[in-house]
Amino acid sequence: MVAAWIGNGWHPALFRSEAHALGKTRQILHPRVVIIEENNSIANSAYIDYSLFPFDYSLDEPNAEIIASWFTKIQPLTSQSIAVRASKMGNMGGISITKIQSEIGAILHDKGWAVNLENPDIEIMLYYCGSPEEPLPSDPCELDTPFFVWGILDSTGPGGHSFQNRSPTERPFFKPVSLDPRLARAMVNLCYTDGNPPNFIIDPFCGTGGIAIESSMVGISVFASDLDDEMVQGTIQNLNQIEFEGELFVQSCNAVEIFDKLGQIEGAAHAFDPPYGRNSWISGEGFQILKKTIFSLSKVSRGPMVMLLPIDPDDVRSPTHSSPEDFCPFGVRPEEFLDILSQIDYKISMIHPIWVHRSLARALVRIDPK
Repeated sequence: MVAAWIGNGWHPALFRSEAHALGKTRQILHPRVVIIEENNSIANSAYIDYSLFPFDYSLDEPNAEIIASWFTKIQPLTSQSIAVRASKMGNMGGISITKIQSEIGAILHDKGWAVNLENPDIEIMLYYCGSPEEPLPSDPCELDTPFFVWGILDSTGPGGHSFQNRSPTERPFFKPVSLDPRLARAMVNLCYTDGNPPNFIIDPFCGTGGIAIESSMVGISVFASDLDDEMVQGTIQNLNQIEFEGELFVQSCNAVEIFDKLGQIEGAAHAFDPPYGRNSWISGEGFQILKKTIFSLSKVSRGPMVMLLPIDPDDVRSPTHSSPEDFCPFGVRPEEFLDILSQIDYKISMIHPIWVHRSLARALVRIDPK
């Protein structure tokens, strides 16, 4: 069932990758609007705000009559109540969303629909999509002309408040290196392929359990490990505080020896945030650990690997920041990282730089078998 998904504005490119993983993108209409082929649930998404079905779109600004006529053709009159919600994305000048909302509502009210702005049965969503303000990092998806999309609200994502309520500082075991829950959820979702979840997620650097928690909450079995036994015990403490489905395995293990511990696992994906200096992105030792870990994981399962790697903060602003040929994690030359992938017959499928502070940035990377 084809639907339109509306994304969060924090990192539009990351939203689009998550949407493609969960629903398989058919077409990108705007940096924050995609048409997807499978209208799967977005209840467990990180950066998807709304799903519209049915929907329509146009390069020409629609007036109230057009939207009202579209709605009445697809929705026969019932006793259900309606509300119209209009929003602007990016630079849309002096358009009055309050006016268009009122006009559409008035037309539909005259046609017999009850209007309920507080708790409607049906919500008609209208988005005025303009060229995005300059994001950080820069977004390769450009839109020079205004764009308009509208539809009936089918479902909503969990929203930022859901993740704020699970702040790492509220867990029994906390360390400053704890991964943000929303980013951890995105890493889990990026392990999906064309809407299909992996059978298992392996995190060999579990830390305080961020990825393990998010995997468990969406019902994916997980193996979490860490060389530091304090982290292993802390992860177990944190997992004991949540409700989850699927199997959980948490053990002390050296990441570079993970294959010796697990052997082969069919249908597994890998998601991890390896250790590195939090105030410096250059680490030869960190790169060597990453190299050995990737080799070991590729023997466990030939599934996707989603990882968070340190990069030069200046690369976030670079127009080539998402190019595999220019990707320099840990301060190594691009060819060094590509050589690792060549040895295990993998390729870079996705790179999303994320600004941390002036001395550190990270890239959310997915690699897949060729």
